[in-house]
Amino acid sequence: MVGFIAGNNLLPKNVLFNIPYLAQTLIAFVAGAAGLYIIPYLIIFIFQTVVAWLTTIIQVSVQTTVARAMGSFFAREANRLRSRKKPGSVEDLSEAKFTKSKVLLDTSAIIDGRIFDVARAGFLGGEFVVPTFVINELQGLADSGDDLKRQRGRRGLNLLDSAKKDKETPISIWEGEINGPDVDGKLTKLARKIKAKVATVDYNLNKAASVLGVKILNVNDLANLVKTVILPGEKLKIKVIQEGKDPSQGVGYLSDGTMIVVENGRELIGKEVEVEVSRLLQTSAGKMVFAKNLNHRS
Repeated sequence: MVGFIAGNNLLPKNVLFNIPYLAQTLIAFVAGAAGLYIIPYLIIFIFQTVVAWLTTIIQVSVQTTVARAMGSFFAREANRLRSRKKPGSVEDLSEAKFTKSKVLLDTSAIIDGRIFDVARAGFLGGEFVVPTFVINELQGLADSGDDLKRQRGRRGLNLLDSAKKDKETPISIWEGEINGPDVDGKLTKLARKIKAKVATVDYNLNKAASVLGVKILNVNDLANLVKTVILPGEKLKIKVIQEGKDPSQGVGYLSDGTMIVVENGRELIGKEVEVEVSRLLQTSAGKMVFAKNLNHRS
């Protein structure tokens, strides 16, 4: 209709082939064809193009936003993990944070100090944890009126302070509260709660904790295990330095601290002699070696 009206207005006096309204009809036919086929196709094509363009923009925007958000999240997590536990830091070591091996230090182990040497040598992994009630006990010893206790307490505090400054011995302070009859009881209860080992050289704590299923690290046991292997019949050279329990016995020591009891060696005190191992005796205090003086036997 629009094509016919437009053709009629444009060609009112031009009759095609002397046929009235033929040109107007042809123009109307072409316009109708365009309206039925060409224009709808163009509209659909333009609509689909716009929709695809908008979809691409939305997808790119969403992906960019998500990528930035995930990148920021992982960056924050990486920074948090890197700065989470620094050696020597004072932090609240709750049960959920104990993800790697922890070793609770007893007062006796700190004063002894050998546990720090074992860690520096690389034979002990994990992280040392010192509860505040252990530090309080060390402080109490350092303030004691007894000279020996005061020296032990000050030694423990000095060793602990030196170990905290050493990167090879990571130490954390546990500042929580736990009920217990004494320091040993609190240590045992805390070790069970956080599934940690206890380092001690205290015989009574060693036995009590073992009964309750707590893993004990005793430097004395380690020292006994790494001592020189001695077999009966082996010949040794030692210096007899003191009298044994039996008046006829003499006592000497190897370089690793192993005690050698020399039969009939009292008269050899102060002398270096060659002896032959006769028998071994394992006690709770360690290994005792009994030997015979070769010169005396001959």
